[in-house]
Amino acid sequence: MEKYFTDAYIKSLKPKSVRYEEFRDGGFGIRVTPKGLKTWIYRYRIDGQRYFITLGHYPTISLSAAKKRFIELSDLRKEDINPQDQVEEEKHQANSTIKNLMLNWYESYVKKHRAQPQQILQLISADIIPLLGDKLLDKLKTREITQSLDKIVSRGAPVHANKVLAALKQAFNYAVSRGEMVHNPAMNIRSRDIGGIEKPRERHLSVSEIKTVWQFLDSDEHDISTQIKNAIKIILLTGVRTGEIRLAVWSEFDFDNSLWTIPAERTKTSIVMQIHLSEITKNLLMELKHQNGSECVMIGADGQRPLHDKAIAKAIRRIQNRVGIPQWTAHDLRRTFATQLGEALHVDPVVVEKCLGHKMPKMMATYNKNEMLPQRKEALNQWANYIECLLQNNVVSIELKQTA
Repeated sequence: MEKYFTDAYIKSLKPKSVRYEEFRDGGFGIRVTPKGLKTWIYRYRIDGQRYFITLGHYPTISLSAAKKRFIELSDLRKEDINPQDQVEEEKHQANSTIKNLMLNWYESYVKKHRAQPQQILQLISADIIPLLGDKLLDKLKTREITQSLDKIVSRGAPVHANKVLAALKQAFNYAVSRGEMVHNPAMNIRSRDIGGIEKPRERHLSVSEIKTVWQFLDSDEHDISTQIKNAIKIILLTGVRTGEIRLAVWSEFDFDNSLWTIPAERTKTSIVMQIHLSEITKNLLMELKHQNGSECVMIGADGQRPLHDKAIAKAIRRIQNRVGIPQWTAHDLRRTFATQLGEALHVDPVVVEKCLGHKMPKMMATYNKNEMLPQRKEALNQWANYIECLLQNNVVSIELKQTA
């Protein structure tokens, strides 16, 4: 028998009816299965206990590579270190990547404690994993994080970069609390040094801009889908958040009673939200219902799943270029709804807050459980009528009647 393995000899080994092993040079061996799979192995004993370590499969792992790995591990054995411990540590380090941490944080924490976990998952999938996913936790440097965030800023998304930074800080704190990281490498990175200090937006559409956008959506001058066109109108009519209409399902709607009930798990405030449906809003919804057989109200390109979370934003950017209205976003429609209810219709600010689904101040929320549904119904009907009059060039400021 040859003292050492050679490539020619390994290639010549044929499968037998049962698995067999051959060893050379101490514990360096090859295992051959009945199906012909050849695996490099390292066999050794410590205190009478036998250990086997798999070094890889031949020919993916060459003879020279397997022999080199065998020598590295056997040298540890000579230093009274169990090679198995080294292998386990290496496996742990290989799995301790930013990608694995972020996905574990999402599954173990975010999904259980966040009202809208999908927003975090989008940050993880679209930004964090592509930029930092393959980095090892114990090797990650603060500079690598800032360089990645700079790439997001450079594409014109400074606010988004700050959101990614916030998610990284939270995930790293989670890892530190579990002993997976010694310190948080993003802790000292400030938003002002990445995306800048974010100022609250004040943009809302004027009455003339509302008319321009609505008429454009009703024209034949665009290729916007009915889903997105109606979503924009419904947001403007009801003040709901983009995600609330985008992920809506038909079972939430009671058309007989003109009521839309959004479950707590889909609202930002984690409370059940009830929204009155004006006749215009119901017509827009029924138009969608007649066009698809899905449970989802806003269906995407596949005809079954919800509209993509960036679809409405992209459509709005295209509208801006066509109608020449200064930059506005889907969330600005919600701000437009709130602003115009106050300025054009003189709705009580508390009613407006209730229409938006905002939580009331702690003391008021504790003692005042009145959801003001009649007042909200009146406000939404008046707002729908106002838009109808606006489109007919017959707009006047309307004073809301007091509802008993």
